[in-house]
Amino acid sequence: MAKNIWFYSGDITNSGGTERVAITIANELNKCEDFKVSIVSLVEKDEEPFFYVDETIPRYTIYDHVVRGVTHLPGIIRRTRKLMKKHDVDILIDIDGILEMYTIPATAFLKTKVISWEHYNFYQHPVVKYRKYTRKMAARWAAQIITLTDEDKGYYESNLKCRCPVTRIYNPIIWPEKAYEYDKESKTIISAGRLTYQKGFDMLVDIADLFIKKYPDWNWLILGTGEDYEMLDTKIKEKGLENQVILKGEVDNMEYYYSHAAMYVMTSRFEGLPMTLLETKPYKLPLVSFNCKTGPSELIEDGVNGYLVEEDNLEGLAKRIEELIVIPDIRYKFSEEAQYKLERFDYNSIIDQWEKLLTNI
Repeated sequence: MAKNIWFYSGDITNSGGTERVAITIANELNKCEDFKVSIVSLVEKDEEPFFYVDETIPRYTIYDHVVRGVTHLPGIIRRTRKLMKKHDVDILIDIDGILEMYTIPATAFLKTKVISWEHYNFYQHPVVKYRKYTRKMAARWAAQIITLTDEDKGYYESNLKCRCPVTRIYNPIIWPEKAYEYDKESKTIISAGRLTYQKGFDMLVDIADLFIKKYPDWNWLILGTGEDYEMLDTKIKEKGLENQVILKGEVDNMEYYYSHAAMYVMTSRFEGLPMTLLETKPYKLPLVSFNCKTGPSELIEDGVNGYLVEEDNLEGLAKRIEELIVIPDIRYKFSEEAQYKLERFDYNSIIDQWEKLLTNI
């Protein structure tokens, strides 16, 4: 009999990297006859997910309107438990560690096993401070904790008394249908992600202000939407950068931007495993990034396929970007090594790891 696997989300219709990779894994596992996959969200704000969900995968919601997690905690737990019992769920995968505040109480004394799939690193508690307590809940009562990097796996094992296994499973690289060559003529820098504090786009504007006016034929595109849009737009204009640093908003043709870029820059303050760095690999882009916790150091070999810069060192990051502008041979060299050690992120291998984990749990 197929195991009933549920992916539990705050809102699966969101356009973030967490939702994208969760849907990718769910779609693949749904092809396996050993699993019956469903997706449940606290709420779905849009009619359809931003990313394609296999039409054979059922989707459920706990509420039909947005609710505050803490104030509706008893109701969310009660409704989640009722829905799980109705559908006889074997394994529930939280695609955000904060969801343990609902799922672990909801599964008490049921056969359902909870997997905590953590997309932030151990030391970060974005949005809500009580995320650190849900991690302790996972360490005590989850059946499995999944981290995205070996570094983060070590943080869990050294800081918590985990009663369950902690396993690192990378997010996979999703390769485009066609092969791309690096665009050596490009004079475009790109960065992408939700416009939030985490992604450090406020620092990006300050970094651009240090050098980009010296190169009027270069521009820096920021792809994405979010709550910081107005602040960033104002800051760009105040510094007189509006002709070179451009907020493009949400785009649905990332392949075009990746394939026409000279380099990709990440200014994040923290990550789990940054999906955008993974997404650049098929396009052979040189990378420049802050060496934040966690993930960049597992994707960038400093001086081989890009540059890692000490956190918060805005001048250092600006210097490395400028170096790639004025010395194109370094850009070309980094591009040639862009896919260095990529076998760790092989799509089929990672799906196999998920299948084995779910089979043996």
